[in-house]
Order: sequence, then C-alpha cells, then structure tokens
Amino acid sequence: MSEAAAKHQKTNNGLVAAAFAVWAAVLLVAFFSYRGSDVGQLQTLIGNLGGGQLVANEGLTASFIGLVVAVFIYQAWVGTGVFVYRLLGIEINSVSLLLAVVTAIGAAVWSLIWFLLGLAGAYYFSVAVAAVVIGTILLLIPIRRPVFSEGFALNAWHQLSVTEWSIIILVGFVLLLSFIAAIAPPIAKDTLLYHFALPKAYVAQHSNAIVEGNIASYLALGSEMHNVWAMLLGGLSSPRGAEAAAGSTSFLFFPILLLATYGWARELELERQLALLAALIIASVPTAFHVASSAYVDLSLTLYVTLAIYALSRWWCDQRRSSLVLIGIALGAALSIKLTSIFILAAVALIVLLRARKDKNGANRIVAEGFAALLLACAIASPWYLRTWAATGSPVFPFYMSIWKGQAAGWDVERSNLFQAMNSQYGGAEKGVVDYVLAPFNLSVVAQPEQVPYFDGVVGVAFLIGLPILIWGLWKFELPIEVKIGLGVAGVMFLFWLFSSQQLRYLLPVLPILSVGIVATVKVAADKNRALRSVSCLSFAAASLAAVLVCISWFLEIAPVRVVLGGESRDQYLARNLDYYPYYQWLNTQTAADSKVWLINMRRDTYDLDRPVFSDYLFEDWTLRKMIWESQNVKELRTKTAAIGIQYVLTRHDFLFDYGRSTIVDDKKGRDENEAKLRIAKDFILDPANTVRSDNKFSLIKVF
Repeated sequence: MSEAAAKHQKTNNGLVAAAFAVWAAVLLVAFFSYRGSDVGQLQTLIGNLGGGQLVANEGLTASFIGLVVAVFIYQAWVGTGVFVYRLLGIEINSVSLLLAVVTAIGAAVWSLIWFLLGLAGAYYFSVAVAAVVIGTILLLIPIRRPVFSEGFALNAWHQLSVTEWSIIILVGFVLLLSFIAAIAPPIAKDTLLYHFALPKAYVAQHSNAIVEGNIASYLALGSEMHNVWAMLLGGLSSPRGAEAAAGSTSFLFFPILLLATYGWARELELERQLALLAALIIASVPTAFHVASSAYVDLSLTLYVTLAIYALSRWWCDQRRSSLVLIGIALGAALSIKLTSIFILAAVALIVLLRARKDKNGANRIVAEGFAALLLACAIASPWYLRTWAATGSPVFPFYMSIWKGQAAGWDVERSNLFQAMNSQYGGAEKGVVDYVLAPFNLSVVAQPEQVPYFDGVVGVAFLIGLPILIWGLWKFELPIEVKIGLGVAGVMFLFWLFSSQQLRYLLPVLPILSVGIVATVKVAADKNRALRSVSCLSFAAASLAAVLVCISWFLEIAPVRVVLGGESRDQYLARNLDYYPYYQWLNTQTAADSKVWLINMRRDTYDLDRPVFSDYLFEDWTLRKMIWESQNVKELRTKTAAIGIQYVLTRHDFLFDYGRSTIVDDKKGRDENEAKLRIAKDFILDPANTVRSDNKFSLIKVF
C-alpha cells in the first residue's frame, strides 16, 4: 500500500471510530434522559440504607443458612452434571464454560427428579438431605481433567490486567447486590404469586399436587423445583431460613450464565478482555439484575437457551452426537421452565434443515439426528405437560384455550383470551410499522420497569451501541460460523418476541449470544481498524456502567441490606416494600387459623398470608364483578359471599369505584345501571359497620 493510500485508510479509520464514539455518546445521553425515576433519584435513595440497627443474630443466621443450603445444592448440581458429562464424552476447552455446562446439566437432572418425587409425595427434609448426599458422592467420582486453552485457570490470576480486574470487580459488585436482594424476603409479584408460593404449598402438602385456586400450578415449573428442595433444607431452621435458601438457590443461575457467556467467548478464541466485556454487558442489564434478585426464572431459561445455541453451533461444525444430546438436554430443561421455549425449538429446527441442505449427501442422517435431539428435548419436558394434559384436557393449559380446550376451576376460554390480549399490551397496545422498526431504540432507551407500554424492564444501550458493528461485521467480515449460527437463532427468537408479547424479560435469552457476537465482531473489526476497538470497548464499558447505576438505584429503592443482616425484621422490611402487608399481619395474628379470606386486586399474594385464601388468578376481581351483576343489592351480595365460606374480604379499591377505570363497569349496559352496581360494590367493600381497618387504597371487612 502506498503512503498516500495508507494515510487515507488511517483517516477513514479515524472517522469511523469518531462516528461510533458520537453514536455511543448520543445513546448514553438519551438513556439518562429517561432515567429520572431511578438514577435521577440516587442521592435520595441512598438514604434508604440507614434507619436503624444493622446486624442482629436471628436474621443473620437465617441468611447464612440460606447461603449454606445454596452451596450444598450447587454442589449436588455439579456432581450430577459431571457424572452425566463423563457419559456424554463432550470436550469443552474453556473451564468456565465447562463449569457452566456441568452445573446446568446437573440442575436439569435434579429438576426432573424433584418433579417425580413430588408425584410420589416425597417432599420431606430427609429426602432433600439424601439428594444432597447423592450429588456429593457423584462429585467425588474421578473425572479426567479436560485440556482447556483459556488462561482463566487459578495459576493465571496474576496475569490479569488492570482493565480486566476492573471488569471483574464491576461484575462481582452487581452479583453481590443481586445476591443480597435475592436472599431478602420476596417482594416481586410473580414470586409471591407462584415462584415461592407454590413451592411453599408443595412443601406443606409433601407433593406437587395441583394447588386449588392457583392456575400457575398447571404450568411447567422446572426451575421452581429447586425452590422446593431449598425450602425443605432451609425450613428446618425457620420459615425465614426457607425463603433465604430458595432465594440463594434461584440466584445461582445468574453467575452460571455469566460463566457460560465468558466461556463461550473464550472458546471462540477471543482474548480475555473481550470475553470479560461480553459477560459484563450481560451482568449489567438491569432486568437481569431484577430477575436474579427476585427469584424469577428467566435467567435459568436464558442459561439453557444459551447452552442449546452453543451446542447447536458445535454440532454444525463437528456433527457429533454428543453435541446433539447436549442440545436435547438444554432445550428440554428450557421447555420445563417455560412454554415459550417452543419458539426456540422452531429456530433450532430451521438450523437443522439448513445444515442438511448444505450437506446433501448426508441430509437424511442430519435431519434424523437433528430432529432426534428435538424429540429428546420434548421427552425431557413432557412429564410437566402430560400432567397438565391429564388434569385439564390440554397440555398447554392455561394458554390457547380457544385452540385447545381445557378445563379447570377458576379459568375459562374468556380469561385465557384476555390473558393473551393482556400480554400483547407490552410495548404498546396499538403497534404499527413504525413501532416495530423503532423497537430496538425504544426498548434500549425508553423502556421503564413496571410500565406495560414501555416493555416492563430496562436493558440498557450496550446492545444498541453494538448493533452497527454487528451489522457491519456480518456484511463486511468473515465472522466465526458459530457466531453466525447463534445470531441466526437469536434473530428468529427476536422476531417471535417482536410479534408476540414484548415483555423485556422474555427477550433475555437472546442477549448472551448478541453480547458474544458483538465482541467477536469487535475483534475482527480491530484487525482493520485498531482505533475502533479502543473506542468500542470504552463505549461498552460506559454503557455497562450506566446500566449498573440503574441496578444500584433499584437496589437502594428496596434497601435489603438490614433485613439480610438481621438489623431489620422481616415484618418491617415487608411493610416498607409491600403497602398491603400490615393487613396481612393483622389477619395472620388476629384471626382464627381457619378464617377464609377473599383477596380482591391484592396481586394474589398468597405466600405471605397464612390463612385459607380465595382469589381469582390474574383477573382478581372476576368473581366480585360476576357476583355484583348477579345481585340486586348489597345484602344479597353479602349473603352470596358468606355462602362460599368467606369470613374476611381484603380489597384494593383505589381504582375500583372510578367509573372510567373500574372493571365492574360493563360497557354494554347503561350508565345508570353501571352506577347502581358501583354503589353496591362500594357499600360492600367500604361497609362502615363491618370494617376492620381501611385507608385510601385498601379495605378489610369482616363478613360474619
């Protein structure tokens, strides 16, 4: 290359790097402009960490027991996973990825075992101890040490650079915050609805029999099986120990996912700094932090989807049956966690067909073996769906009832259709072409937690910053085939997400491969433009740090440190974070143990209420609305309520009597008739003669 040409190339490289820096800066400024409700409140929120005593023995002991239980369960996962790994004969060069794979396999095996134990009515402390012992024994069986090429072994820690240490410390900081929040008493809606509520009920009844009134007990609950195991072990000390153990165990999937992300990047022969950056991008996603700290199941699902895509890319290259078995196990575990994993099976099937087309001589064998892996996945997950099929008449109950009829008390076709319509509201009710085109920008910049039109979460701008590099790399450079396959599957999954429910948590399984793909592209692009590498790495680090600030503000908002260390009691912590909890306290302490409570619009939190409960699933004023429209006056409504054995009614009513928002209002009826029904509801719920306690938001009445 002539000197003039070299100078011209250098100038072009500088312009590209400068344009990328401007792109990243603009996105960061836009991101912070929408963060007034969290990052903008940091100075105020930090005050939540104070307020009284920090450490006390009883609470600290329960938290410590939760940690110990999680360590025992993790040990059993690894032992079982190592045993299965030996049988499969897979060779994984990255010790980080190897650890993630064996742990995930072990967790999948124990999830299935605990499902079968539930069918046998064997949820007892002794069985939980025996499971830990068996897993530990399997861990002691010698395993041939794999030959791995990465430099993250114990003898390589001294080789880490300042930048690499900085990334590790930042990732560790996020993990520490999420662990502290995870070990605190649960406050997240779905956790109180079923992630913890159902395991607590299963432990009480010693089986996984359907829990009356909780439609979620018909779902695939593969991840919740570990909560059952943890509650059995931790519950020997106290109920607080049980929930701390379950929270700690659920949290484990977060660091394992980060190990898988880092390890896969290392297997692609990316240098350590880029691999660590890929893990940091995932660790800093605020919604990932929320999931890990709330005992939600989306990160365990993300782990299995990531490993399935990894195994698929391996199989594309080596055609080994061991890779197909790993695909089957990972996809089977994913299906055991959520029905939405069926979309991933469709993406994998498409890759299998493309691989068969590429190798026409072996096409029949490739298709047969590839689809055999999908059948293995279905077989692993099938016990959950067969159980639901037998109980309701539909394996996919409570979903899609207009297509496949099913039947269970408290649910019907109308509510199933409403549930699907409710899910379609995420990302905006009325979506047009512009909304779909702008979705990457909106979910990266505009997204907000707890707001359905804004995706109910925050992902940050790191992925949007990297999108131009990724597109450029796919267009101009020869990326590793594993990256191309992963991005292909991720693209299919993103399209399914885009045109179904745009809840941000459902997008998490796409993010690890995007992160690996972005840093892999940075490596390839750096060979052509070294300035771009420096600018891009700094941009991703800045984006990750911005996202970590969101995580910190969310952590400070709930302020779980004192309750984890014991300085704040469980009741005090829950009263701070759940505005209705004082009503639960009163019911738990001031009523007879057999007093039946009707919960209306109370998030169906049955976990914290130690009394028999009646409550509609999701549509929590469904029965109230029905009974009001069947009653002529408030006296008749009270009689109907007493007839079903209700002694207390606890209602959130702050919107229930508003004509414009109330679900009691029937648009097909006249205003006079609707207002008459609203008066009946108000006279019933705010009955001064029978009110136990009330405020502007909640009302607790005694029926008889």
